[in-house]
Amino acid sequence: MRKHFATAVIGLGASLGIIGCGDFLTGPKLSDNPNRPVAATNANLLVASQTNLAGVIEGHLGRTICIWNQQCAGTRLQYASLGQYIVGDDDYFIAWSQIYGPGGLVDLRLLQRQALATGDSAYAGVAKVLEAWYIGLAADAWGDIPYSQAVDSTFPTPVLDPQDQVYAALQVKLDEAIASMNASNPGGSPPGIEDLVYGGDLTKWTALAYTLKARYYLHTAERLGAPAYAGALAAATSGIADTSGDYLAFHSAASIQSNNLYSQFTTQWQDYLSAGKALLDLLQSTADPRLSLYFDPNASGAFVGADPGEDIGVSPSPLSAIRLDPSFLQPLATWAENLLIIAEAANQAGDDLTARANLDAVRADAGLGPVGGGVSGAALLQAIMTEKYIRLFQNPETWSDYRRTCLPALVPAPGSTFIPARLGYPLSERNANTSIADPGPLQNWNDPNPCP
Repeated sequence: MRKHFATAVIGLGASLGIIGCGDFLTGPKLSDNPNRPVAATNANLLVASQTNLAGVIEGHLGRTICIWNQQCAGTRLQYASLGQYIVGDDDYFIAWSQIYGPGGLVDLRLLQRQALATGDSAYAGVAKVLEAWYIGLAADAWGDIPYSQAVDSTFPTPVLDPQDQVYAALQVKLDEAIASMNASNPGGSPPGIEDLVYGGDLTKWTALAYTLKARYYLHTAERLGAPAYAGALAAATSGIADTSGDYLAFHSAASIQSNNLYSQFTTQWQDYLSAGKALLDLLQSTADPRLSLYFDPNASGAFVGADPGEDIGVSPSPLSAIRLDPSFLQPLATWAENLLIIAEAANQAGDDLTARANLDAVRADAGLGPVGGGVSGAALLQAIMTEKYIRLFQNPETWSDYRRTCLPALVPAPGSTFIPARLGYPLSERNANTSIADPGPLQNWNDPNPCP
């Protein structure tokens, strides 16, 4: 069954999900599946979790956000429908199960137990960073979610923790991770080459933890205001310091390690995902050099973007060969994002000098000139959020940015009055977990003021 957000969610919430079993929320069952090993090493679990994280962010959940935020356009069959906010009852259970199941929270909790059993606080700290990232993604998309009782066999129907409590718990989790990774005697055998991104560099993992802390403070700012922005600013000051600390999803030309977009959109789903008109027009209007990094010209040699739900007949530009390269390393958390967090938080605190300096550093890295000393206040915030919208192409974080600031101004698909602000709980999980009584409200706690 497929439903249209503009009509299905008013008053009752969205109805999304899949028919199936959500038992992974009650705890790991590694021995139940003959296709999974009875015992997994710390290295096995870390590789699985890092690979799975990229799958969540690059997969259907990430592509949905790219389409709804009009960076991308769905231009064929079900992807064109997705641009009109028509979703199926089974569309997002895979993302839910990736976050909570094997490769996600189940394995990360096992990794922490195994690491701490041998006194390896460094490995445990890395696992806690990844746990916070996974659960943050879930809280961003679904609002209230199982967390305090999740993957615990003593709670067969884990309750939904309020979104604000989840974000608060993630701040504690990340503080624990930072302390654990930086213990004077971490013991054990910390990650090495099995760490696909940082190679076991705990300084980089610590900086990532601070950037994630800054993210989650921002995600509460529409509700909490100045204290949230102050928290974001303080955390980002210790966040990713340069591009060498960027967390880039590991990919290679090998088929089992290829970029998700390559595997999905170069062989079987060609023309399903194209350039979003909002982003492409923005790049063209400012002669932004990133236009050719993100998109290729269409068959006529022109750069053309598609509006939400627009038919393939518009001949939109495809994603660039760079983005569709099987070994493209998708940016998931970066120095640029960290600086733009500082810029937004400083602007909201009235420190436009700091805000401009950080925005200009990101612009310079992209080959652009400074924003200009006369730009301040609301105009500067718009410049910051516009740059973040461009820089974080295909990153789910742009959804949180839009819901918080309503920038850049986006026009919903024809026939709709709003861009979807949350996902409904998967039907399969509601069937398995009686603590989830219905698909959920229209808005999340951290988004009290819907964008017009």
